[in-house]
This record gives sequence, structure tokens and C-alpha cells, in this order.
Amino acid sequence: MSLRTSTFNSLLCYLFLCLIFVLVLNPLEAKADTTTKTETWTSTDQDLEDSFISSQYPATNYSSSKYLVNGKHENFDTTRSFLKFKLPDLPKGATVTSAKLSLYQYYNTTTQAVVDVRPVTESWKASTLNWSNKPTVGSSISNTTVQKPSWYGFYMTNQVKSWYNGTANNGISVQFRDDTQATKIFYSNDYTSADLKPKLTITYSVPNDSKREYRALWVDMFHDGAKTPDQVDQLIKDAQKGNINTIFLQVRRRGDAFYSKSLEPKTEDSTLQSNYDPLEDLIQKAHAANPRIQVHAWFAMTPIWNKSTPPKDPKHIFNAHGMSQSSEENWLSKTYTGSYQNGSEYVIDPGHPGAVNFTRDVITNVVQNYDVDGIQMDLIRYMGQEWGYNDVSVQRFNKAYGKSGLPQPNDALWKQWRREQVSNMVRKIYASVQSIKPSVTVSAATIAWGNGPKTMDEWNSSSTMNDALQDWRSWLEEGSIDLAVPMNYFREYDSTQKTSYENWIEWEKNNQGKRMILSGVGNYLNSIGDSMTQIQKAESPSLSGNTLGGTSLYSYAVTNKDDIANDEFYNSLSKISSYSSNSPFLNYASPPDLQWKLSPTTGHLYGSLPNSDHQLIKVNGSKTYQVYTDGSGDFEVTNLDPGTYNIEVNSKIYPVSIKAGEVAKILLD
Repeated sequence: MSLRTSTFNSLLCYLFLCLIFVLVLNPLEAKADTTTKTETWTSTDQDLEDSFISSQYPATNYSSSKYLVNGKHENFDTTRSFLKFKLPDLPKGATVTSAKLSLYQYYNTTTQAVVDVRPVTESWKASTLNWSNKPTVGSSISNTTVQKPSWYGFYMTNQVKSWYNGTANNGISVQFRDDTQATKIFYSNDYTSADLKPKLTITYSVPNDSKREYRALWVDMFHDGAKTPDQVDQLIKDAQKGNINTIFLQVRRRGDAFYSKSLEPKTEDSTLQSNYDPLEDLIQKAHAANPRIQVHAWFAMTPIWNKSTPPKDPKHIFNAHGMSQSSEENWLSKTYTGSYQNGSEYVIDPGHPGAVNFTRDVITNVVQNYDVDGIQMDLIRYMGQEWGYNDVSVQRFNKAYGKSGLPQPNDALWKQWRREQVSNMVRKIYASVQSIKPSVTVSAATIAWGNGPKTMDEWNSSSTMNDALQDWRSWLEEGSIDLAVPMNYFREYDSTQKTSYENWIEWEKNNQGKRMILSGVGNYLNSIGDSMTQIQKAESPSLSGNTLGGTSLYSYAVTNKDDIANDEFYNSLSKISSYSSNSPFLNYASPPDLQWKLSPTTGHLYGSLPNSDHQLIKVNGSKTYQVYTDGSGDFEVTNLDPGTYNIEVNSKIYPVSIKAGEVAKILLD
């Protein structure tokens, strides 16, 4: 080796060590932020109206003046200035990072004065403004010491953010902290030189499109949160603070309605403001927010009452179809031993066709009357394997399989029957919603009990399949829901539950079928820090490289187990804090596009064969499907390739055409 070569290699080693040194000492500089890009907006003449006012001439308007006079003036006495900028429409998902007011002080003076910027709290117009009608102002939000002629900057980032978050933009006042000090004069928007006019500069970050995920909140109606307009206003602010993009609002708690245009009685909850429609109000405000927030109507499906005294309204489902009614009209589920109560709860039975159809109608009525982005089915299951012994359902089972008496709770065929009743209900609701408004997302809050499965055998033997009798994996596989949101409610600080949580989300990432899964995080069980950890685990890929569609947080009302203010939780989602050095929602992300809804390549089938129950239906086309009618004689097949299919039943053939993005309907005879 020559001396020259040795010297060159030594230099390479030195440079490599320098690079390592830089990376170690400056880790943030070593990794570029590719999640966002920065943009800047600067106001023009058309964006601003301004004027000053004079106590000496209280009825005079100075909106055409070239100057904004402040302080004690020899002719005008006490003076103050007012400015109002028309804010730009920022791109979807933009976050304001800086806002600066720039004013040029031209008056040749060497005295110093502290000049404050204050938010104006009433409306006003520059063309009519004077001392006598001056609007009220708030406390100082920014200040600068002004002296000789120069540009002076006032940072008002939080105020501009507040305007974008819904606070009325009434502009600002510029005034001396001590109005008795000698005058300073800024150029106004009417000054001849554009380069010296007032300017507002807003810097904002825009997320790159690569990051899209659901960030949802469950807002239950057992707590306050959306029962008055003020609560809904606060809900929007909290969602924006945490970079939340989706709200699951509970609209049906126990066979009641927390909205006005309902088939069911309005709730008896006295804390709901009289004549107030939370769903309508939230939709309006969430859709008007910047960025827009999705609203999904959340329904408790099977539980319909939970008090010792019956509902006041005779039309309530508990009164009209409860245990006081005949066997045929009694929709309630009961246990093998005949009990109707699950704790304090009364629940309808998915095996009773009347209960299924009524619940379907309750949901489709909302889809028809409200601009919801989605509907969510919660508690769409049995309360345990000892449940499901509604008289009508048992009769249907016995007739279908030639049996008699009561089946045992652990009977495999009886368990499969009950799973099918739940799945039929899901399928019917999905097809009904899609036939009305295909853009509406249909989701289900699903069961994740015990340790997460690792194999199909473990899934088939899980409590989800055998106690809740809820085969939500098949719903995703056949496309009868768009989203599953397993309620992964586990304590991160408990080693057993921590492992269960990790196993469940690993299973979920790898078993999304043709649709999508979000992880339901039980933040109410955890510290703020542990919830941040669980969200980050849900966002990371599985060992196979699969990722979830996002997370949903339960709940809005109870954000942590430690009684720490909810505000701390929402701040921690989007800002580095003592609870997490890697906030999961640091930058805004839009909800993902569901391609099967935006650009559908498949369609669905909704059929009916009156006066039939558990009748085998064959659907023959590019593939062959087999399905059984439900207790109403209805059947559905989702996610069919477009084309002509032949429906075969009782040796008869019925042709039907399937079109992408549509629900084909057919009545058989």
C-alpha cells in the first residue's frame, strides 16, 4: 500500500467518524421531517381594512388616512388603531405554526413606547369606525417596544389559530400600553408605497398525503359531551386540539333517540337540552370545521332498557315488544333459565325478525334524514352463550333443524345458529344503508375478549366466537361492514393485559379481509402515557408488514384513569409532553379513502322470498354463493363481481344483474 493510498483511507475514516459524531449529537438534524411541508401566506391590500380613532374628534372617521396614529398626539389627543385581515382558506389538514403582524413606524422620534396588540371582541367596519362607536377589546396578546422608524413585528399565532378554530375574526386593535406617551405613527393600508403597508404573514404546515388514518373519538351519551350547543362547541375544539378527524356520536343509548328525526321516542335524559338535536348540530359544526371532521352515528343495537321502571312512552320498544307482550310480539332475549335481565340490561334478540327489521329501520331513517359520514353498530351480539332463548328464535331453530325443546347453551349447532342471526342482521343493515346512500361508511364496534388469537383455531375457540357469538372476521372477509373497531380495552400496566392487547392488534392487522380495522383503545383504563403507548403500538406494522386503518379512543368523557384533566390528554395526542416524547397525532392526517366505496368494483344483492325461513338460496355467476333466508324471508350477498347471476331456489331460476357500487333488489315467488 502506497503512502498516498494510506493517507486517503485515513481521510475517509476521519470523515466517517465526523458524520457519526454529527448524527449522534444532532439526531433531529439527521432525519428530515417528510410528514409535512411548510407554506407561507402574506396579506395583500385586498385582505385588509384599517383605521385609527381620535378622542379629540370622537365622531370623525379616518379610514382613508395613510397613517395609523397611536398614543398621545398634539392634535388628535388619545389615538388607537384597528386592523382586520381577511384570512385565507388554508389547505385541508393545514396547521398554523406562526402568524406575524408587521407594521412600519415612520415618525422620526427617539422615545420608546410599549405597543400592545389586543383582539377585538365586537364587529366593526373601518368605513364607519370612530372613537364614539369603537368596539370592545380583550387583553394584550402581543407587544413590542417601538422607537425609531423601522419595521416592528407582533407575533399573534395563538389568536390566528383561534380564529381558524371558530372564534369570530373581529380583527385587532393596536394601542399604547400607556396612552399618555408621545405618538408613534404606522403606515396604513392606504399608504402610497405597497412595500410599507401593514402585513400579516401566516406560516402553516400541510401534511403529506402519505399519512392517512382514522383518528376517532367515541362520544357516549351516558356522560355530558354533546347534550348542549356549548358542549358540542367544546367537543369540536377538543377534537381539533388532538388532531382527531372522526367522531362516533352515540345517538341511541337504550332504545331511545338523542336526535329529533327519529322512529323512536326522544330520550328521557333530563340533561339533554330541550328541543335540541345534538346529531344535527354536531354534523353542521364538524363539517364546517377546518379541517372537516367526520361524524358517524353510533347505535347501541341489542340493549334497549336498563332501569327498574319501564319507559314513559308506550311506543318505546321495551313497552311495545317486551315481556308483557305475547310470545310472538316479545322481542326480548332471555337466558336458558328464563331470565330477561343481564345485570340491569334488557336486550332484544337477533333471532327475532321483528326486532331485526325495526332496528334496521331505525338506522336507515337516520341515513335518510341526516348527512352522516357513517353509522356504527355497537353491542350487536349476544350477552353470552347462555343467552338467545327468545321463544320465536328457538322455534325457528327447531323447525330449521327438526329439533324440539331448548337446545343446550354449548350446543355447537345452536351456537352457529345464533352467530348466523347476528351476521344476518349485520348483512341486512349494510345492504339497506348502501341502497340508500352508498357513500355512508358502515362500521361495527366488535368484541376482543381474553388473549388475542394467533391462529384460526384460536379464533374459532375464542370468547368472541363462543360467548359473544360474533364472527366479525367473516364480516370483513365478505364485505358486509366497511370497518371493524375491536374494543381492545386492556390495561397497559398489567403485564397479562398488555400481552393480550399486543396479541389482539397483531391478529387484527393480519385479518382485515376485504375491508379495514381500527384499534379501539381503552384510554379510560390507562394513564395518559400508557394510552399514547397503545396508540403507537396500534399504528406500527405487524411482523408481516400489515397496518391498521387507525384508532378510536374510548372515551371522550373519561380520557384517563388518574382523573387528570381531559385537556392534558388531547394536548398529549398532538404535542410533545411529559406523557410522551413521540406524540402519536403530532401532525394532522386525513381519514383514509375507502377505495371500495370511492371507486367500487363490486355490487350487492338484496332479495326476498316471502313466507320462507332458513331457505337455502344459491346465487350462481362468476362465483357460486349459498345463503339462507332470515326470519323475514330476506337474504343478502355482499361484494359480488358485476355481471348476470342466476338465483336458484326450489328448482326455479331468477336472473339478476349486479352493477358496481349498487344494490340489486329482487323479489322471488
